[in-house]
Amino acid sequence: MLRLIMAITAAAFGLSAPATATDRIIVSSVEVEASPTEVWQLWTTEEGLSFFAPAAEIDLRPGGRYEVYFLPDAPEGQRGSEGTTVLGFQENRMLTITWALPPYLPEVRPHLTPLTVELEPVNDTTTRVTLTHSGWGVGGEWDDAYAYFQENWPAVLTLMSEALTPASE
Repeated sequence: MLRLIMAITAAAFGLSAPATATDRIIVSSVEVEASPTEVWQLWTTEEGLSFFAPAAEIDLRPGGRYEVYFLPDAPEGQRGSEGTTVLGFQENRMLTITWALPPYLPEVRPHLTPLTVELEPVNDTTTRVTLTHSGWGVGGEWDDAYAYFQENWPAVLTLMSEALTPASE
């Protein structure tokens, strides 16, 4: 309650409080002309993930591997989202995985953060896809990683949308 009162008071006087880890959640959404099943296939198959990475290893079960390799020929630990797993899923509706932070940020790289992909039918031909990425620390490389994904998750959703758009003849 005190936190809420402080936030309202700060807002009233144009002040802002420093960010805390619990304030940091990245949410990015897009509506696509595709069924939840079509979108599900992109996020849960190695072939489907080729819309934004050249290689992946997916074992779709709780605790199963969900690794996305942006640089598959790089040395181990530098390939992409390595060491990441499936936390849970509901077919054609929700997938929650752990996600690795970029290899060029060695202080935060070992920390895996939760990423949820939600699929919501808007109508018979449209699905809203929402990515929610949480688990952020504050300061130093945490700030760099947070800024990186604030920019990159919308770009990934754009790539996904393009992959779902039939090529014009």
